[in-house]
Amino acid sequence: MLRQTWNAYRGWAKFARDQQAATQRWNLAALLFVIAAALLGAVSVALPDWRAGAALLAALASAVAAFLGRQIVGAGDEQKWIQVRATAEGLKSECYLYGARAGAYGAAAADAAKGIADPAAAKAAADAAAARKLAALSREIVKQATDKGLVRADNPVPDSGDKREPPASMTKDWYKTGRIQDQIDYYREARQKNQEAADNLWWLAFASGLAAIVFGGLGALAQRFAPWISAMTTLAAAIAGYGLIDRRKYLISSYFAMQSSLEQILGLDAEAPMNLADLVTTTEDLLDGEHKAWLPQMLAMQHQPQDKSQQQAVGQGSA
Repeated sequence: MLRQTWNAYRGWAKFARDQQAATQRWNLAALLFVIAAALLGAVSVALPDWRAGAALLAALASAVAAFLGRQIVGAGDEQKWIQVRATAEGLKSECYLYGARAGAYGAAAADAAKGIADPAAAKAAADAAAARKLAALSREIVKQATDKGLVRADNPVPDSGDKREPPASMTKDWYKTGRIQDQIDYYREARQKNQEAADNLWWLAFASGLAAIVFGGLGALAQRFAPWISAMTTLAAAIAGYGLIDRRKYLISSYFAMQSSLEQILGLDAEAPMNLADLVTTTEDLLDGEHKAWLPQMLAMQHQPQDKSQQQAVGQGSA
């Protein structure tokens, strides 16, 4: 049952990764069309000889950008990967709890073995009860995704194995390395990645905004520079919107807090050792809390299509 559930986790995790990658590609395409529309719109005004062609291309680029934005949001691809990622993480956590016979699994196993004198029979009954509990809880977690019509990808554990999969006889040392330290490394790397992306996007948006100010000053001296003011302003807003800088700031803060909390768990265990079940319960409760807080935050900070005011701003240069 553990391998089956772990394969389900891997399948949902792959689905989430694929959906996220596809959404990022479409969002990037929409951004590039917005940039093209803004620049072509400015060219159509600043360079009269190119007016007709540039204006036509600007209108087409703006229409494509708006279409892509509506398609991305309408299809719900971003919402899908966010929901599915939560499903995958829920299954992953249950696998570790099951491996340690912690929480509901320990209670189910103890109840099933109660009153059975033969040790082998008692263990068999306990294992069967824990497996049934894992199957039941897994169905509840997966139902949140399947009720939305989502189907997981096929990504079973390869012949070479999966170092993160909890072994049948999970030890405390393995859990501290294979789960806690692995998660600490993930949060550290993800935080650094988001920090770098946020910094780069901020500088791009800042440069575009600064260029708008410069063109504003030049526009007061020569009218041919005026069209570039709205173009640069649009670029700054589009880059900031594409980068979801507020989301990245939330993730940076959240990942740092989780990294610190997991390091504290390891530190506390070193000072006052916990048994395996208590260590797993403490860790998985912490991660479950992070996942539950992550889901609504991510859903609230999705990419949005251009509204009418943004489309008008893009098209002002070609008017």
